[in-house]
Amino acid sequence: MIAFDTFIDAISLCEGYLVERLIMSRIGDSDVVDISLRWGPDKPDVMLSFEDVYYFEVGGGPGRGTEPLYELTATVLEPSSEPWPDGINLDIVRSASLPALLWFRAGGPAQLTVLAAIATAYREVR
Repeated sequence: MIAFDTFIDAISLCEGYLVERLIMSRIGDSDVVDISLRWGPDKPDVMLSFEDVYYFEVGGGPGRGTEPLYELTATVLEPSSEPWPDGINLDIVRSASLPALLWFRAGGPAQLTVLAAIATAYREVR
């Protein structure tokens, strides 16, 4: 999927960024997760936006958002009847009728996992 490939390329530049803000909301019938990433004055800010969210998880202790994100990965999960990969604890059965989904993970002191049908990366223009 070309759109997912573009997103995957964009997150490769976000290694070491800090989570400045994390917002989960509902817009119409869609769950949305927005993750604002900040490096500082030397690099542009980045917003990762996920729509039609099927799964979202955040882990880590208090104050962990001030630590950089590492191990950023994104995997396209094509429609399939195979079981969900380890790390996705979703209550719905995976089936070929679901859309292609992007599985985003970030490691480090704070951990983030998002499984969504739409993923967009916005980069600050200077």
